[in-house]
Amino acid sequence: MSLAATVEPTLDNRQLLTALRAFRRGDFSVRLPGGLTGMDGELAEAFNDVVELNDRMSREFSRLGEAVGRQGKINNRARVPSTP
Repeated sequence: MSLAATVEPTLDNRQLLTALRAFRRGDFSVRLPGGLTGMDGELAEAFNDVVELNDRMSREFSRLGEAVGRQGKINNRARVPSTP
């Protein structure tokens, strides 16, 4: 009985490029797959963290723009929690 070699999932360059282009267009729903190991896993995790942070910042700036621009509450401050 032979044991089949397990193949570790890798990050596809096309997938990374597609995700980067979507992110550049402001699509904060894009994510790279989890469960990758080594450098591919670190790249995917870092990319996903950056997208999540930008999504939170975008929502916070929208909230702040509403509070200051429409409601005149100039004492509001932006609050963006740090990443875990």
